[in-house]
Amino acid sequence: MGGARTVTARRRRVVATAPATKAEPVDIDPAFHRAILKIALELKKPSAKGYDAIVEQAIQKMRLDPVAFRRYLGENGARNMSLLLATARGSGL
Repeated sequence: MGGARTVTARRRRVVATAPATKAEPVDIDPAFHRAILKIALELKKPSAKGYDAIVEQAIQKMRLDPVAFRRYLGENGARNMSLLLATARGSGL
């Protein structure tokens, strides 16, 4: 039939390096992370409105600073929102 398979795992060592220039630490409102999750869950619903409407609704319901939150989405949108949007549109949740 078939022989036994051996699965091996390698550990990767990640070395953090300091950036060449020190940027001032940015305090991100923890509510922004919750809002992104809420947006993704809303987008998952079959009766979901458009992305902009859902973002606006999240800003109003969660009483977020609209300028700061939209700036956060713009700065991190390619990294954070793309995965959540893909998950929301797929069948992952």
